[in-house]
Amino acid sequence: MFENRLKVQCSLSVGKAHELLAEIASSKLGDVFACGAEYILDDAEDQELVLKGSRKSLGLRRSVIITSLGNPAKITSLNDLCRDGVRIGIATEGCLKGVWDDISSKAGLTDKIRRNITHHADGCGSVMSLIHQKKVDAIFGWNTFRFIWPNTCETIELPSDLQVFRSTSVAVISYSKNTGLSQKFIDFLTQDEVKRIYSDHGWIHKPITFS
Repeated sequence: MFENRLKVQCSLSVGKAHELLAEIASSKLGDVFACGAEYILDDAEDQELVLKGSRKSLGLRRSVIITSLGNPAKITSLNDLCRDGVRIGIATEGCLKGVWDDISSKAGLTDKIRRNITHHADGCGSVMSLIHQKKVDAIFGWNTFRFIWPNTCETIELPSDLQVFRSTSVAVISYSKNTGLSQKFIDFLTQDEVKRIYSDHGWIHKPITFS
């Protein structure tokens, strides 16, 4: 949509956050950086890889439990992750880093869940591959995963008081040779028309309220 309207060509690089930031630091190339957790953009700012003040949120994602399609281990709640023999995968890098701890600590189940963590992954795609390869029974993931992999996974909702939310943010890269156009792209991503696309894929744009 952006290409068609402004008659420009966009080149997209998709990857793990730490690898993309390392590439930016090495190549000193790029215009816009987006990632699914504010702390990663904080790190990018501290490394002077993105321009301070250029960051905007594109919406929130909500934490859920992800299982393989059909849910063979019959996971229905966080308590089921404490059962003997249940295999859990977590992400130790990227936007899901630490999410399992945030959720488990709220529920007072840290020790019981930790003993069943059998696999670590270094990002969203990697932790989801544990489900695809049937190496685990469940992972801690985002509600948006079911829109990306509708034919291979199911989501188990968490109680509202245990949910974790993280913002998908975007910022201008410090080495951009066209900061004006980069900022136009960010402004485009935050328009209502584009927010509706994000919403259709599970991102949340309304204030979070708890009863």
